Amino acid sequence: MIPKVSVIIPVHNVEAFLPRTIGSVREQTLRDIEIICVDDASTDGSAALLEAMAREEKRLHLIRFPGNRGVSAARNEGLDAARGEYVYFLDSDDWLDPDYLAAMVAEAEESGEDIVVNATYYEEFPETGKRSVSGDFGFLGEKPDRYPVRTVLNRFPPTVWTRLYRRSFLRRNHLRFPGPGIHNGTEDIWFTGLAGMMQESIHVFRGPGYHYLQRPGSLLRFKDIPYYNILSFKDLYSEFGERKIATEGLRLFYAGPVVLDTAEKFDAIRPFFLTIREEVLRHRELYAPVDVFLMEAVCGSGAYAGFRARYNPNISVAFIRSRMPKAHV
Repeated sequence: MIPKVSVIIPVHNVEAFLPRTIGSVREQTLRDIEIICVDDASTDGSAALLEAMAREEKRLHLIRFPGNRGVSAARNEGLDAARGEYVYFLDSDDWLDPDYLAAMVAEAEESGEDIVVNATYYEEFPETGKRSVSGDFGFLGEKPDRYPVRTVLNRFPPTVWTRLYRRSFLRRNHLRFPGPGIHNGTEDIWFTGLAGMMQESIHVFRGPGYHYLQRPGSLLRFKDIPYYNILSFKDLYSEFGERKIATEGLRLFYAGPVVLDTAEKFDAIRPFFLTIREEVLRHRELYAPVDVFLMEAVCGSGAYAGFRARYNPNISVAFIRSRMPKAHV
């Protein structure tokens, strides 16, 4: 019997969080699901814990990698094993409200859309006990609705865990996560961007909550993540070109607190910025001032030495602090 939803969870050294994460899936009011956990060569007790859970939960299937291959490979392995009508990706340290998947499926069935976005999520800060809830992102109404795909991609976070995908849609469009050139924590930009642009519109609703754990040492806290974000956009832009997907009016990158502290980083992003510069400047309203400043600073510097002579390598923070380049030294 084909399950309604395949829940794919990549796992790597998260033993302390798995009981809550897996428990929140097992307790879903939608019972017709399969849980595919892909252990990416964990060195803690994650695999043993999952084996114990699989013995008591017949819907849980465990796949183990003998060596560490990364989040993309784990998710792709889960996709290969998935049998569900729909696919949902859950991060291994987060958790779901009990009726989360039931609401996602109900919206997908009613709308007939291949991608459904749940705009309700909570950022959980256990160190302080605080929680923040997602807003309206400048375009959401109170009722579920279809929104132009560019509106969703330009304004809504590129988080794969806010989306439910029809599996036949992913297979038809040969959609998989990118290879090892994309760094951990930024694969979502590539996948959600490419999948989104296969549609004219995306159905967005507010439903039960996803709980997004903010913890020290998580992937998105590394200082290089904003730089890898740009590389993800670069690879996504290249994929758009290969698939002949028009990008006009689509936000092509965002800067964040980018640290360009090596010539390799500078050389990696400069050709991309030179390629998209005219398109970005035609749509400045899509970008924060720091984004445009970063692009212009990089494009206007022929080499890294000249760039470093004029700008703090932590360029986004420097811009926010003073909006002025350093004097020549």
